[in-house]
Amino acid sequence: MYYSDEIIDEIRQRSDIISIISEYTALTKKGHSHTGLCPFHHEKTPSFSVSEDKQMYYCFGCGAGGNVITFVMQKENMTFPEALQFLAERAHIDLDAAEKMQGQNGGVNKKALHLEIYKKAARFYYYSLQLKENEQALDYFHKRGITSDVIKHFGLGYAPAEYNILYQNMKREGYEDEDLLETGLFLKSKKNGMLFDRFSDRVMFPIFNLNKKVIAFGGRILGEGQPKYLNSPESLLFDKSRTLYGLHIARNEKHPYYILVEGYMDVIAMHVAGFTQTVASLGTAFTDGHAKLLKRYTQQVVILYDNDGAGKKAALRAIPILRSNGINVKVLQLTDAKDPDEFLKKHGADEMKKLLDEAESHIWFRIKEIESTYHLELPDEKVKFLQEVAKLIGSLESSIEQSIYSEEISQKYQINQDALQAEVKKYYQSEAKSIQAVKAPKVQESLGGGTLPMQLEFLCTLYNYPFAYGYIKGYIGTNLFDEGLIQELASAIFESIEKSTPVDIDYFNNRYPEIKDQKIISTVFMKKDERYDENDLIRKMLTETIKRLNMIHIEKTLKMTSDITEVQRLLMRKKALDKLNIEFING
Repeated sequence: MYYSDEIIDEIRQRSDIISIISEYTALTKKGHSHTGLCPFHHEKTPSFSVSEDKQMYYCFGCGAGGNVITFVMQKENMTFPEALQFLAERAHIDLDAAEKMQGQNGGVNKKALHLEIYKKAARFYYYSLQLKENEQALDYFHKRGITSDVIKHFGLGYAPAEYNILYQNMKREGYEDEDLLETGLFLKSKKNGMLFDRFSDRVMFPIFNLNKKVIAFGGRILGEGQPKYLNSPESLLFDKSRTLYGLHIARNEKHPYYILVEGYMDVIAMHVAGFTQTVASLGTAFTDGHAKLLKRYTQQVVILYDNDGAGKKAALRAIPILRSNGINVKVLQLTDAKDPDEFLKKHGADEMKKLLDEAESHIWFRIKEIESTYHLELPDEKVKFLQEVAKLIGSLESSIEQSIYSEEISQKYQINQDALQAEVKKYYQSEAKSIQAVKAPKVQESLGGGTLPMQLEFLCTLYNYPFAYGYIKGYIGTNLFDEGLIQELASAIFESIEKSTPVDIDYFNNRYPEIKDQKIISTVFMKKDERYDENDLIRKMLTETIKRLNMIHIEKTLKMTSDITEVQRLLMRKKALDKLNIEFING
């Protein structure tokens, strides 16, 4: 979603960075800044600084930095639009209204329009459920133990059997067919091209985004027919790979762990029983996007899928996805109920709590599943089984975990522990190599690569000690800096010093909202190396950096030119740089 600079500016200006960051770490006023322990890494001595004037933060320990929007993005693992929505709600800014206004100024805002249509559809379905002629739908919920209060809490509803009743209502509201079709709530007839409702004679489960806006529906058929459950198609609003049913409620409270179930009714039953940290992946395969969503709010997940073959397979697929995102995983398999809803009706919340507390490690769950495919009474089969188990244990990064599980497995399956650990070590080393090969490029990328750190230090120093610019401007130009953000920063700092005007930091906040860019921006404007309070050190640092940047530029140019005169000029310049020694007069 695109937001205008005006909208972003208003949200940022009305979001006090000191107040927001103080909710995550205690800040103490120190001069023009506030300091505290960094909320992004563990430390005992405060190295985290927040500037009220610049509305920026920077950690001198880990290098995290940015503005209030990027802080929310980093701490809550939100996307840029999600962080904007989060801050807009705190600042009592109606972002939907702002979007509409934006749309009026520059074309129709489809997202805002679709949200409006879905909101009205949800109301229509909810009130349809209350009508006497639709009492069979209400009876369905009541027989499942769902009270009127729960219906209201989750916004449950009913899509009447008439094939186009919602469509007719929307047309009376003045919506165009094209817009209605784009929402996914309607289908077009191949015979006459008329629109009709996607959902009919189904109890309805509205699906909410994190900001509690309806973005899709799930519908369960009443009576016979297929499919039993029908979901909205993906749209501008709805990405099923990044949406978890019930998360808009779960995220509002802190929980020691989250519970992952399969369906709508399981989520509702668990919430009614007090387990409000329960979410579901909307009947679709669990994805990396789902795991990243959960990672925002928890470090541990208990998988509570249906007690059948499909449920076990789904759990086995979900475990490595959760683990790869740094989430600890346990698995609970119900033995005398097909799903959580049925178990709660039989045994109640207290028994469910006991089982959740005793949920087994994902390792033992996977070992049991591996065991079920082998006949351990046969030596060859047992060898294959233990080799597969060793590979599983070898995939664990913690040597402590490897040791503990190796000991437990050796006892349970009567295998020499040293032999098992040797097999584990073999697989672990192989796994470590493959992981390192995958991660290596990312490390280089995170460091910025090339000359970026040197360029940042130079600009940061010049920003903090502008007097030096007069002595070096003859040796430096924006062409020596990487194109894009770095070059723009260099140009802005040079111009601000020449004109004695402040740098327009808001410009960079608007133009470069991504976290990696904000880290660079905050480094330049927030970091200050106190060593450079001595002019001699500033002089030496600037001299060396100017030499290196010019040398890099010359070498690049030499490779690209075949003009003899130009080559000679560059070589003479290179020779002159060797003798360069910048002096500060009376410095």
